[in-house]
Amino acid sequence: MRTNCGLRTVVKILEIFNDVLEGKCGKVPCYNTVENWMKKLGLSAYENDSKPTDKKFAYIIDESIMVNREKLLLILGVPAEHPGRPLKHEDVTVVSMKSGGSFKGDDIKQEIEKSIKEIKAKPEYVISDQAHNLTNGISQSELLHHIDISHAMGTCFKHAYGNEPDFVDFTTLLGKVRLQYHLTDKAYLLPPNMRSIARFMNLNSWVDWGNKMLGCFGNLPKEMQDAYSFVPDYKELLVELKIAVDAVEYIETICKTEGFNLANCKKRKRYITQHVIGNANNRRAMFGIRVLEYLKQQEEKLKSSYEAHNISSDIIESTFGVFKQKKSPNKLYGITPFVLFIPLHAKLKNDSATKTFNFKERLCNVKLKDIDAFAKKHMSINWVTERTKQLKNVG
Repeated sequence: MRTNCGLRTVVKILEIFNDVLEGKCGKVPCYNTVENWMKKLGLSAYENDSKPTDKKFAYIIDESIMVNREKLLLILGVPAEHPGRPLKHEDVTVVSMKSGGSFKGDDIKQEIEKSIKEIKAKPEYVISDQAHNLTNGISQSELLHHIDISHAMGTCFKHAYGNEPDFVDFTTLLGKVRLQYHLTDKAYLLPPNMRSIARFMNLNSWVDWGNKMLGCFGNLPKEMQDAYSFVPDYKELLVELKIAVDAVEYIETICKTEGFNLANCKKRKRYITQHVIGNANNRRAMFGIRVLEYLKQQEEKLKSSYEAHNISSDIIESTFGVFKQKKSPNKLYGITPFVLFIPLHAKLKNDSATKTFNFKERLCNVKLKDIDAFAKKHMSINWVTERTKQLKNVG
């Protein structure tokens, strides 16, 4: 749970310890056994520890990227009151997991209502990105809805700059340069790779690269100046974007470390007005206005002046990232019972939790048939299993 090791690597580590200790560890389990232990403990954590322990809690909802035509819909429970620092994995309880080809608004609403019924309590609010199915489902459930700040800022960037000719031309050139120079002696100055997904949420890396290139361009060798001669042509765009990116980093840092409340909201709006809208051209001003509109909309959802809400879904993105790193790279598997890694990871991330986590008792109480029942209820048909059955019958 706490390392970057795969199942087979865990077994190798146990074998090394056994060799050093001259066989005192006994028989080393195979990787399938280790995986079964993980699934049993994960199912135990999911069924017994999936209720948020805080009196006031919130939901974070998102769906994973497509894995063999399937997605994982995940609902996390977190404290409703911001803890005064960014959320950590140990703050999280896994409320609901469900795989499927697609989730419509009605499906989202159904999963939310089902979880509320099981917990016997409603969340104070829900955090999600701006996906239409998520916003529709949360709206139908009539719960207070905060839009994740990082996704909202990305949307503001997209509306302000997404169709601007100089922005489109410059990002196109960056892509061509990466392809042209990536195996040459000019590659050490290449711009960072631009993500195809959530591109407008990750402008800071190449905007920072562009501004640093402007600063050192006069000191570059002649061949490097020739190779990257297009960068100074977009100086106005890069400087403009740097101001906007710095403003976004400023307000996101405050929201993630201090929470979203009325006091710091005023400070953020004042910063945007002074640094982004003041003395700006039309598109940067439009960007700043959209940011102010977002802050105002979220501010209206605070019930009192002393409330500090979580407004970032970074923790669920991190959860998906850890799971993606651990799961099989074979996409044909789709979403499998290996998702039970997620609730166990959240449970055991905290060192103190392991002291009260009775591993032996939980392993004894959960059977392999329970995992099969979980898979039948929450998971789709495994294509690898179907493939094996079909090919086994040949000849």
